[in-house]
Amino acid sequence: MARPEKPLDPEAGPLQAFAFDLRRLREKAGSPSYRKLAEHAHYSAAALARAAAGNALPTLDLTLAYVTACGGDVEEWQQRWHAIENQQRPPTTAEHISTPSPTTPSPKETPPEETPPPAEDAPQRPAGRGRRSWLMTLGAATLLTVGTTVALVVWPDGPPSMNWANASNVLPPPDKLGQALVDGADPKRAGCPDAVTAVGQEVWLGSVAYGTLELRYSQKCVSAWARLNPYGSLINNSSQGIRIRLETFRPDDSTASRVDEAFLRDQHWAGMLRTDKGCVKARGQITIDSNASEVVETICVKR
Repeated sequence: MARPEKPLDPEAGPLQAFAFDLRRLREKAGSPSYRKLAEHAHYSAAALARAAAGNALPTLDLTLAYVTACGGDVEEWQQRWHAIENQQRPPTTAEHISTPSPTTPSPKETPPEETPPPAEDAPQRPAGRGRRSWLMTLGAATLLTVGTTVALVVWPDGPPSMNWANASNVLPPPDKLGQALVDGADPKRAGCPDAVTAVGQEVWLGSVAYGTLELRYSQKCVSAWARLNPYGSLINNSSQGIRIRLETFRPDDSTASRVDEAFLRDQHWAGMLRTDKGCVKARGQITIDSNASEVVETICVKR
Protein backbone atom coordinates (compact mmCIF):
# COMPACT_ATOMS: atom_id res chain seq x y z
CA MET A 1 0.00 0.00 0.00
CA ALA A 2 1.36 3.42 -0.93
CA ARG A 3 2.50 5.67 1.90
CA PRO A 4 0.12 8.64 2.38
CA GLU A 5 1.52 11.97 1.24
CA LYS A 6 2.47 14.62 3.75
CA PRO A 7 -0.28 17.28 3.99
CA LEU A 8 0.48 20.62 2.33
CA ASP A 9 -0.52 24.13 3.33
CA PRO A 10 -0.99 26.32 0.22
CA GLU A 11 -0.78 29.39 2.45
CA ALA A 12 2.70 28.46 3.71
CA GLY A 13 4.53 29.78 0.67
CA PRO A 14 4.86 29.49 -3.11
CA LEU A 15 6.52 26.04 -3.05
CA GLN A 16 3.76 24.55 -0.92
CA ALA A 17 1.10 26.18 -3.11
CA PHE A 18 2.81 24.90 -6.26
CA ALA A 19 2.97 21.33 -4.95
CA PHE A 20 -0.58 21.57 -3.57
CA ASP A 21 -1.93 22.48 -7.01
CA LEU A 22 0.10 19.70 -8.64
CA ARG A 23 -1.68 17.25 -6.36
CA ARG A 24 -5.05 18.78 -7.21
CA LEU A 25 -4.25 18.41 -10.91
CA ARG A 26 -3.54 14.73 -10.31
CA GLU A 27 -6.85 14.40 -8.45
CA LYS A 28 -8.71 15.95 -11.41
CA ALA A 29 -7.06 13.35 -13.64
CA GLY A 30 -8.66 10.60 -11.53
CA SER A 31 -5.93 10.27 -8.87
CA PRO A 32 -3.77 7.76 -10.78
CA SER A 33 -0.95 6.22 -8.80
CA TYR A 34 2.49 7.71 -9.35
CA ARG A 35 3.53 4.41 -10.88
CA LYS A 36 0.70 4.69 -13.40
CA LEU A 37 1.53 8.35 -14.00
CA ALA A 38 5.15 7.43 -14.68
CA GLU A 39 4.09 5.38 -17.72
CA HIS A 40 2.95 8.57 -19.45
CA ALA A 41 5.39 11.07 -17.94
CA HIS A 42 8.50 8.93 -18.62
CA TYR A 43 9.84 9.83 -15.18
CA SER A 44 10.11 7.49 -12.22
CA ALA A 45 7.26 7.32 -9.72
CA ALA A 46 9.66 8.55 -7.04
CA ALA A 47 10.59 11.64 -9.07
CA LEU A 48 6.93 12.49 -9.67
CA ALA A 49 6.15 12.08 -5.97
CA ARG A 50 9.04 14.40 -5.06
CA ALA A 51 7.72 17.00 -7.51
CA ALA A 52 4.50 17.23 -5.50
CA ALA A 53 6.15 16.98 -2.08
CA GLY A 54 6.57 20.73 -1.64
CA ASN A 55 10.16 20.52 -0.36
CA ALA A 56 11.83 22.09 -3.40
CA LEU A 57 10.93 23.39 -6.84
CA PRO A 58 11.10 20.48 -9.32
CA THR A 59 12.88 21.00 -12.60
CA LEU A 60 10.88 22.55 -15.42
CA ASP A 61 11.10 19.36 -17.50
CA LEU A 62 9.80 17.24 -14.62
CA THR A 63 7.00 19.72 -13.94
CA LEU A 64 5.85 19.77 -17.56
CA ALA A 65 6.01 15.98 -17.81
CA TYR A 66 3.85 15.72 -14.65
CA VAL A 67 1.36 18.29 -15.97
CA THR A 68 1.18 16.74 -19.44
CA ALA A 69 0.56 13.27 -18.01
CA CYS A 70 -2.33 14.73 -15.94
CA GLY A 71 -3.81 16.62 -18.90
CA GLY A 72 -3.05 20.07 -17.48
CA ASP A 73 -2.35 23.37 -19.22
CA VAL A 74 1.36 23.20 -20.06
CA GLU A 75 1.70 26.92 -20.85
CA GLU A 76 0.08 27.96 -17.56
CA TRP A 77 2.35 25.72 -15.51
CA GLN A 78 5.41 26.83 -17.43
CA GLN A 79 4.64 30.44 -16.48
CA ARG A 80 4.04 29.48 -12.84
CA TRP A 81 7.33 27.60 -12.68
CA HIS A 82 9.30 30.55 -14.07
CA ALA A 83 7.60 32.93 -11.62
CA ILE A 84 8.73 30.83 -8.64
CA GLU A 85 12.17 30.21 -10.09
CA ASN A 86 12.68 33.96 -10.51
CA GLN A 87 11.68 34.52 -6.87
CA GLN A 88 14.27 32.00 -5.70
CA ARG A 89 17.09 33.28 -7.89
CA PRO A 90 19.56 35.40 -5.86
CA PRO A 91 19.69 39.04 -6.98
CA THR A 92 22.67 40.20 -9.00
CA THR A 93 24.20 43.25 -7.36
CA ALA A 94 26.08 46.03 -9.07
CA GLU A 95 29.18 44.95 -7.19
CA HIS A 96 28.97 41.48 -8.72
CA ILE A 97 28.68 43.01 -12.15
CA SER A 98 31.46 45.58 -11.89
CA THR A 99 34.10 43.62 -9.97
CA PRO A 100 36.48 41.95 -12.42
CA SER A 101 37.64 38.40 -11.87
CA PRO A 102 40.92 38.35 -9.89
CA THR A 103 42.32 35.75 -12.25
CA THR A 104 41.66 37.83 -15.36
CA PRO A 105 44.26 40.60 -15.81
CA SER A 106 43.21 43.87 -17.37
CA PRO A 107 44.85 44.91 -20.67
CA LYS A 108 47.33 47.10 -18.76
CA GLU A 109 48.34 44.20 -16.51
CA THR A 110 49.17 41.79 -19.32
CA PRO A 111 52.80 40.68 -18.80
CA PRO A 112 55.10 41.73 -21.63
CA GLU A 113 56.33 38.18 -22.10
CA GLU A 114 52.78 37.06 -23.00
CA THR A 115 52.58 39.51 -25.90
CA PRO A 116 52.79 37.61 -29.24
CA PRO A 117 56.18 38.07 -30.93
CA PRO A 118 56.33 40.27 -34.03
CA ALA A 119 55.92 38.61 -37.42
CA GLU A 120 59.58 38.98 -38.32
CA ASP A 121 60.58 36.90 -35.27
CA ALA A 122 58.48 33.93 -36.39
CA PRO A 123 60.54 30.72 -36.65
CA GLN A 124 61.60 29.58 -40.10
CA ARG A 125 60.24 26.35 -41.57
CA PRO A 126 62.22 23.52 -39.89
CA ALA A 127 64.53 21.25 -41.86
CA GLY A 128 65.04 17.48 -41.74
CA ARG A 129 62.71 15.66 -39.38
CA GLY A 130 60.95 18.89 -38.39
CA ARG A 131 60.28 19.67 -42.06
CA ARG A 132 58.83 16.21 -42.61
CA SER A 133 56.50 16.70 -39.63
CA TRP A 134 55.46 20.08 -41.02
CA LEU A 135 54.63 18.52 -44.41
CA MET A 136 52.56 15.77 -42.73
CA THR A 137 50.58 18.39 -40.81
CA LEU A 138 49.97 20.36 -44.00
CA GLY A 139 48.81 17.20 -45.79
CA ALA A 140 46.42 16.30 -42.97
CA ALA A 141 44.93 19.80 -43.02
CA THR A 142 44.44 19.54 -46.79
CA LEU A 143 42.69 16.17 -46.49
CA LEU A 144 40.47 17.54 -43.72
CA THR A 145 39.48 20.49 -45.91
CA VAL A 146 38.71 18.26 -48.88
CA GLY A 147 36.78 15.81 -46.69
CA THR A 148 34.70 18.60 -45.20
CA THR A 149 33.88 19.92 -48.68
CA VAL A 150 32.79 16.47 -49.86
CA ALA A 151 30.66 16.03 -46.74
CA LEU A 152 28.89 19.33 -47.38
CA VAL A 153 28.09 18.21 -50.91
CA VAL A 154 27.08 14.60 -50.18
CA TRP A 155 25.43 14.76 -46.76
CA PRO A 156 21.86 16.13 -46.53
CA ASP A 157 21.21 19.48 -44.85
CA GLY A 158 18.76 17.93 -42.41
CA PRO A 159 16.00 15.38 -41.94
CA PRO A 160 13.65 14.62 -44.82
CA SER A 161 10.88 17.08 -45.51
CA MET A 162 7.33 16.49 -44.40
CA ASN A 163 5.24 14.70 -46.99
CA TRP A 164 2.71 17.53 -47.20
CA ALA A 165 -0.79 17.03 -48.56
CA ASN A 166 -1.44 17.98 -52.17
CA ALA A 167 -2.92 21.37 -51.29
CA SER A 168 -3.57 24.06 -53.89
CA ASN A 169 -4.34 26.73 -51.26
CA VAL A 170 -1.79 27.00 -48.43
CA LEU A 171 -2.71 29.67 -45.92
CA PRO A 172 -0.03 31.97 -44.47
CA PRO A 173 0.40 32.27 -40.68
CA PRO A 174 -2.21 34.55 -39.09
CA ASP A 175 -1.04 38.01 -38.08
CA LYS A 176 -4.17 39.56 -36.55
CA LEU A 177 -6.42 38.97 -33.56
CA GLY A 178 -10.13 38.28 -33.77
CA GLN A 179 -9.93 35.61 -36.45
CA ALA A 180 -12.19 33.05 -34.78
CA LEU A 181 -14.48 32.57 -37.78
CA VAL A 182 -12.04 32.57 -40.69
CA ASP A 183 -9.71 29.99 -42.15
CA GLY A 184 -6.15 30.18 -40.91
CA ALA A 185 -6.90 31.61 -37.46
CA ASP A 186 -4.51 30.99 -34.59
CA PRO A 187 -6.42 28.65 -32.21
CA LYS A 188 -4.68 30.08 -29.16
CA ARG A 189 -5.85 33.61 -29.93
CA ALA A 190 -9.16 32.90 -31.67
CA GLY A 191 -11.20 32.41 -28.51
CA CYS A 192 -12.64 28.90 -28.79
CA PRO A 193 -13.12 27.81 -25.14
CA ASP A 194 -15.20 24.76 -26.02
CA ALA A 195 -12.39 23.10 -27.99
CA VAL A 196 -12.09 19.35 -27.51
CA THR A 197 -9.87 16.68 -29.00
CA ALA A 198 -12.02 14.96 -31.63
CA VAL A 199 -9.45 12.32 -32.49
CA GLY A 200 -5.81 11.59 -31.68
CA GLN A 201 -3.04 9.35 -32.89
CA GLU A 202 0.34 8.67 -31.31
CA VAL A 203 3.55 9.66 -33.09
CA TRP A 204 6.30 7.06 -32.82
CA LEU A 205 9.95 7.24 -33.80
CA GLY A 206 11.47 3.80 -33.59
CA SER A 207 10.21 2.11 -30.44
CA VAL A 208 9.43 5.34 -28.55
CA ALA A 209 6.15 7.27 -28.56
CA TYR A 210 6.94 10.99 -28.46
CA GLY A 211 3.48 12.56 -28.44
CA THR A 212 -0.06 12.57 -29.77
CA LEU A 213 -1.19 14.22 -32.98
CA GLU A 214 -4.63 15.62 -32.16
CA LEU A 215 -7.42 17.06 -34.24
CA ARG A 216 -9.01 19.73 -32.05
CA TYR A 217 -12.58 20.83 -32.77
CA SER A 218 -14.62 23.83 -31.64
CA GLN A 219 -18.35 23.92 -32.25
CA LYS A 220 -18.44 27.63 -31.35
CA CYS A 221 -15.82 28.48 -33.98
CA VAL A 222 -17.07 25.79 -36.42
CA SER A 223 -13.40 24.94 -36.96
CA ALA A 224 -10.79 22.26 -36.40
CA TRP A 225 -7.00 22.29 -36.25
CA ALA A 226 -3.96 20.05 -35.81
CA ARG A 227 -2.11 20.04 -32.49
CA LEU A 228 0.87 18.10 -31.21
CA ASN A 229 0.69 17.20 -27.52
CA PRO A 230 4.26 16.13 -26.59
CA TYR A 231 5.05 13.40 -24.07
CA GLY A 232 7.77 13.62 -21.46
CA SER A 233 9.97 11.52 -23.74
CA LEU A 234 10.07 14.45 -26.18
CA ILE A 235 10.09 17.29 -23.65
CA ASN A 236 13.04 15.71 -21.84
CA ASN A 237 14.97 14.77 -24.98
CA SER A 238 18.37 16.50 -24.87
CA SER A 239 18.63 17.06 -28.62
CA GLN A 240 18.53 20.64 -29.87
CA GLY A 241 17.64 19.45 -33.38
CA ILE A 242 13.96 18.61 -32.87
CA ARG A 243 11.42 19.95 -35.38
CA ILE A 244 7.64 19.76 -35.40
CA ARG A 245 5.76 19.69 -38.70
CA LEU A 246 1.98 19.99 -38.62
CA GLU A 247 -0.73 20.43 -41.19
CA THR A 248 -4.44 21.14 -40.92
CA PHE A 249 -5.92 19.94 -44.22
CA ARG A 250 -9.38 20.19 -45.81
CA PRO A 251 -9.50 17.78 -48.78
CA ASP A 252 -12.77 19.12 -50.23
CA ASP A 253 -11.15 22.36 -51.44
CA SER A 254 -7.44 21.40 -51.01
CA THR A 255 -6.86 24.06 -48.34
CA ALA A 256 -4.08 23.63 -45.77
CA SER A 257 -2.51 25.54 -42.89
CA ARG A 258 1.05 24.45 -42.08
CA VAL A 259 3.82 24.91 -39.51
CA ASP A 260 7.43 23.69 -39.67
CA GLU A 261 9.28 24.93 -36.58
CA ALA A 262 11.80 24.06 -33.90
CA PHE A 263 10.38 22.26 -30.87
CA LEU A 264 9.56 24.66 -28.02
CA ARG A 265 9.19 22.00 -25.29
CA ASP A 266 5.48 22.74 -25.40
CA GLN A 267 2.39 22.06 -27.49
CA HIS A 268 2.44 23.09 -31.17
CA TRP A 269 -0.50 23.67 -33.49
CA ALA A 270 -1.35 24.61 -37.06
CA GLY A 271 -4.04 27.11 -38.04
CA MET A 272 -7.78 26.52 -37.92
CA LEU A 273 -9.92 25.50 -40.90
CA ARG A 274 -13.69 25.85 -41.09
CA THR A 275 -15.52 22.50 -40.92
CA ASP A 276 -18.71 23.80 -42.57
CA LYS A 277 -16.76 23.92 -45.85
CA GLY A 278 -15.76 20.26 -45.67
CA CYS A 279 -14.19 17.71 -43.37
CA VAL A 280 -10.79 18.50 -41.81
CA LYS A 281 -7.92 16.20 -40.88
CA ALA A 282 -4.65 16.64 -38.98
CA ARG A 283 -1.27 15.50 -40.30
CA GLY A 284 2.09 15.66 -38.57
CA GLN A 285 5.68 14.51 -38.21
CA ILE A 286 8.45 14.77 -35.60
CA THR A 287 12.13 14.87 -36.53
CA ILE A 288 14.99 14.45 -34.07
CA ASP A 289 18.36 15.29 -35.59
CA SER A 290 18.50 13.21 -38.79
CA ASN A 291 15.68 10.82 -37.80
CA ALA A 292 12.09 11.41 -38.89
CA SER A 293 8.91 9.73 -37.76
CA GLU A 294 6.32 8.49 -40.20
CA VAL A 295 3.81 11.11 -41.33
CA VAL A 296 0.84 10.54 -39.03
CA GLU A 297 -2.66 11.37 -40.25
CA THR A 298 -6.03 11.40 -38.46
CA ILE A 299 -9.40 10.64 -39.93
CA CYS A 300 -11.32 13.51 -41.55
CA VAL A 301 -13.84 15.15 -39.19
CA LYS A 302 -16.78 17.36 -40.11
CA ARG A 303 -19.08 19.37 -37.86
